[in-house]
Amino acid sequence: MPDVQFYSRETVAQIVWPETADGDYARCYLLPFLTDGPQTYIRNVHNTELMVAQVGETILPLTVSTFHPDNSYTCSPYSHYISYGGYEEVHRLKNPPVEALIRAVLHPVAWYLRRAGLDRVVYVNNWLLSTNLYPRLDEATVHALAQALPEQFPDRTIVFRSVDERANPLLLETLRDEGYRMVLSRQVWYMQPAEARHTRQVKEDKRVLRHHPYEIVDGRALTDDELARCLELYNRLYLEKYSYYNPQFTPAFLRLARDGEILHLRALRRDGQINGVMGFFVRNGLMTQPFFGYDTRLPMDEGLYRLLTLITLQEGEARNLLVHASGGVGKFKKVRGGKSVIEYNAVYDSHLPIHRRMPWRILQQISAAAIPIFQKNDF
Repeated sequence: MPDVQFYSRETVAQIVWPETADGDYARCYLLPFLTDGPQTYIRNVHNTELMVAQVGETILPLTVSTFHPDNSYTCSPYSHYISYGGYEEVHRLKNPPVEALIRAVLHPVAWYLRRAGLDRVVYVNNWLLSTNLYPRLDEATVHALAQALPEQFPDRTIVFRSVDERANPLLLETLRDEGYRMVLSRQVWYMQPAEARHTRQVKEDKRVLRHHPYEIVDGRALTDDELARCLELYNRLYLEKYSYYNPQFTPAFLRLARDGEILHLRALRRDGQINGVMGFFVRNGLMTQPFFGYDTRLPMDEGLYRLLTLITLQEGEARNLLVHASGGVGKFKKVRGGKSVIEYNAVYDSHLPIHRRMPWRILQQISAAAIPIFQKNDF
């Protein structure tokens, strides 16, 4: 079985970064995070230590967290399932009696999950982004990680983030064989650009783009002031419109994205002003866009979201990639050829006492009931 090495901020100098595309990306992304601390780049990462697991030429980031009320959902299961997925999503029902009933049920569950140590967790392959793409993993590597992680972290739940049967079926089945349980994370959408281009909606999007007064700007040409505008647009959409439990990127992150190309940025500029932006990265035949934003104050008929989505598809088609379109706005993605799949948190806690295993068993039972609802409503 391959050997697994673990590295922390104190031992980062000992890492031998693989001389591969994935190894170069990991070095450009993780070395600054390890050296400067995650909060330098993502403001709402609290009580979280970033580490690295290495198996041969495979590098995976780990986050070792404990509870903090303002943690991003990307490093906190409590924020994911309760603060964001529970309280904030309930508020969007716009039905006060139903909201009150759900909150009444949610309060004792939330209290219990906090007291039971839900957030004493190690997230595997956690880049602290909404979507985490995996490098190519073989069974031997997955088995080695599954054996080594509980030994390295005997007091914590082990969770592989962003696992689904479309992108990583081998990982999913191998983890199941190792005793991992699949707990609903969210429903995500995949879009095949070569197929999407034939849908009526994408053809209409292309027509709109041809007649739109926007210039598409490569991120490498963006100034620091324009990066600040890009960050403002992301914040307007993902923080102000959706949730402050989404990653709160800092200006330093945007500079790292541009200068280190940890994200390929594309911006929409009109009359000297940036009004839309997306940032994507590529791994193992997939691309995803964890950075996305537009000026929500502009009229809907500006069509900025559909233009950014079209740019995403065009970038994917040019590279012959499958687009991981993340979660949300399912109906929009479906009419553009998107196909949904359930994304899981793969959870291992058999090495923990029963009172520490109960929180995830409760979440697994809830998720089993929620999955059909997600699928029926195209969430």
